[in-house]
Amino acid sequence: MTAVDTFPERGSDLRVDLAAAAGVLAKVTLVGALSGVIAVGVLGRVAMLLLAYLNPVATGVTSDDGFVMGQFTISGSLQLAASGLQFGVIGVFFYLALRGLMVGPGWFRLLSISLGPALVIGAIIVHTDGVDFNVLEPVWLAALLFIGVPFAYCALLHVLSVRALRSDRPLPRPLLVLGLLPWILLLPLTLILLGGFLALRALRRGAVGQAFLARTWPGWVLRGALAALVLVSVVDLVSDIDTLS
Repeated sequence: MTAVDTFPERGSDLRVDLAAAAGVLAKVTLVGALSGVIAVGVLGRVAMLLLAYLNPVATGVTSDDGFVMGQFTISGSLQLAASGLQFGVIGVFFYLALRGLMVGPGWFRLLSISLGPALVIGAIIVHTDGVDFNVLEPVWLAALLFIGVPFAYCALLHVLSVRALRSDRPLPRPLLVLGLLPWILLLPLTLILLGGFLALRALRRGAVGQAFLARTWPGWVLRGALAALVLVSVVDLVSDIDTLS
């Protein structure tokens, strides 16, 4: 199930619809890249500096991700920003895939698309082995900060994407190319997005497909599965924090 409002069908011609979808993808990709740099490159660095300040023994220690804690260097900051750029673009794939499942008022849509993924990512980041969380105290603060970074990314991505997609003004060609360029390197994900777009377009154009899209139960099944994933992640997160404390 891809978002019904992510790749709007704007015409009867496939080329017209593909062009509209490419414009949407490029806009959200540029927003995702910016959000990733801000969240990971800036806020992530601040979080590392804060934890290193609270844990002097951790200063100079290389994290499990290869970053030196508590040392502000241009090369390290650029590397962190590049990682944010990479993850920011990849996050766009999941955002576009889940966008159409959001329900409720604007504040709830923002909360659900930000907090849910942040908890899942936080459960992946927080681990009981390795260096990171065995030298950082308090553990709960370290976990909260590393949940906060993906939360900030998801929130920025959603808010800025909504603003960007409100306008039907096409991107200038250089920005369009720049926004689509990463998807050449992410070809498997690109093919999945393209397949979802074509499947959704085909469903919209037939009576049977329109009847299926009008049903609400498939969306609620997917929402239930995502809620279960978040719940499992919270249980795992709490267990890891308890073990580390």
